[in-house]
Amino acid sequence: MAQLSTAVRSQIASQAKDVIEGNLGYWDFINGLPPEHEQDELIAELVDLIEHEPKAGGFLGMSAKEHAKYMARVHEIIALLRG
Repeated sequence: MAQLSTAVRSQIASQAKDVIEGNLGYWDFINGLPPEHEQDELIAELVDLIEHEPKAGGFLGMSAKEHAKYMARVHEIIALLRG
C-alpha cells in the first residue's frame, strides 16, 4: 500500500484527534480526507477505528478497560502519523 506525504498524514492525525475530542464532526473529518487516503494502511486503520468506535459502558457498551485499550490503539496510530 502507498503512503501519503508526512504533511498530509500529520494533518489527518490532527483532525482525527479533534474528532475523538469532540471538536470536529465525524462527517467533516471523512469529507475532508483526500481520495487516496484508503491507500495508506495506517490512515485506513485509523478511519476504521474511529468509524466503529464502540460505546463505553452502560447497556450494550464495552467495559471501560476494553474501551481504553481500543482508544489506546487510536492514539498510537495518531502518534505514528504525526511522525
